[in-house]
Amino acid sequence: MAYLRGLVEVVRGRWEEAIAFLERAIEYNPKNKSVLRALLIAYAHAGRVQEARAALDKVTEGWPATMKNLRFVMYMFPTKDLQVAERVAEYWLKAGIPGEPSGFYKISMEHKLTGKEIRKLFFGHKVTGIAFMTGKQWWVERTKDGKATIRGGDGSDTGKSWIEDDMLCDQWDKLYEGLKDCWPVYRNPEGTPEKNDEYLGVPDYGIYPFSPVE
Repeated sequence: MAYLRGLVEVVRGRWEEAIAFLERAIEYNPKNKSVLRALLIAYAHAGRVQEARAALDKVTEGWPATMKNLRFVMYMFPTKDLQVAERVAEYWLKAGIPGEPSGFYKISMEHKLTGKEIRKLFFGHKVTGIAFMTGKQWWVERTKDGKATIRGGDGSDTGKSWIEDDMLCDQWDKLYEGLKDCWPVYRNPEGTPEKNDEYLGVPDYGIYPFSPVE
């Protein structure tokens, strides 16, 4: 209950009130990173910088260097509302996460691809991207009729791809326990082929940048 009350006060911008509830919540579960993330936001906006940075250290404990930056933490908070995204980025920067205010991937409905555009761009072609957590490159190749192969990291898999409700859907033989996985896809106006981030796949669990390679 204290955690939920703390979140309500964060949304209202009542930082000291939020801190009181969230500190109470963290007493019961000191390792709960969801509470710690909310607490570092409240500390940062209340001007309690040292406490915000201490909370940040706990949130990012054990993370590899590839994850300790604004772009990665914003990957965990995909949103189509740029104003909301900018506020979230400001919270993290105030808490001490490395990065620049605009240094994150931006999702905008005006850049959302239709199903026809997705099919034309990615079926019969190969795409590549870089995994946020590992920094390793991956590739997906799809035939025009939807046969798909993924490789990169520590292995590879095969499966099928199709378009559903203007989303790119994949179902792999082994990955994700063979469950259907569908993503809306957006153009990234700031992306380049060199950075492999001309397009952004946005499932419920993050943001995946990639580019066509052939």
